[in-house]
Amino acid sequence: MMRILVTGATGTLGQQVVPALLAAGHDVVRMSRRAAPDAGWRQADLATGEGLDGAVQDVDAIAHLASSPYKGKYTQQTDVDGTQRLRDAARRAGVGHLLFASIVGIDDIPWKFFRQKLAGEELVRDGVPWSIVRATQFHPAIDMVLSGAARLPLMPVPSKVPGQPVDPAVVARAIAENLAAGPSKQITNICGPEVLTFKELTTAWLEARGRRRPQFPLHVPGALGKAFRAGALTLPDHPTEGPTWQDWLNQ
Repeated sequence: MMRILVTGATGTLGQQVVPALLAAGHDVVRMSRRAAPDAGWRQADLATGEGLDGAVQDVDAIAHLASSPYKGKYTQQTDVDGTQRLRDAARRAGVGHLLFASIVGIDDIPWKFFRQKLAGEELVRDGVPWSIVRATQFHPAIDMVLSGAARLPLMPVPSKVPGQPVDPAVVARAIAENLAAGPSKQITNICGPEVLTFKELTTAWLEARGRRRPQFPLHVPGALGKAFRAGALTLPDHPTEGPTWQDWLNQ
């Protein structure tokens, strides 16, 4: 049994990782910017560093899941600067393992948020025992994007862009296994069981939700679009067993 600090414990992935760690018999401490409601929580802020030294005390490992995508300056403060602050606090406290949750494709996609996640990875690899778990697109995240797009009279769909959706519970189990195994100093990729274009994902979503919306192909320009269309978001040779997109929609 280990005592494991989890950042981002209330997020999509964190809500799966915490029960997976508890089921494995670990003592889980959740980190939050808000006041800790009980002994299972510690208050600390990645964006300012306040409380981090106290949060990492007496823990064996850290699952760093917190992220603030698409929030401009705050993304830099949380995902990059905050990761550095957490790493430094972990090093001072002698934490034995820092696991960083990241994203498949960040090496090859010229997108600011992906560059920030890559910078976070580089920080984690410098100075503490580490592991990195990269994942493809979460089913709930795709569902959220399509729900927003369906509010429009015409649904914009990057139809030629392939994705490889994965269930967050599958990623959570991989994270729990990585933590149990100890710092690998390697990147583990967890990808969905199948590759589908976003047109296929959208068509299946509309049918499952009983919705009718005309789609129009959205062309993503430049190097970003080229990387998307080339399949940088996917690793077809690394499928992981688990629910397919259709399985998840049918739940």
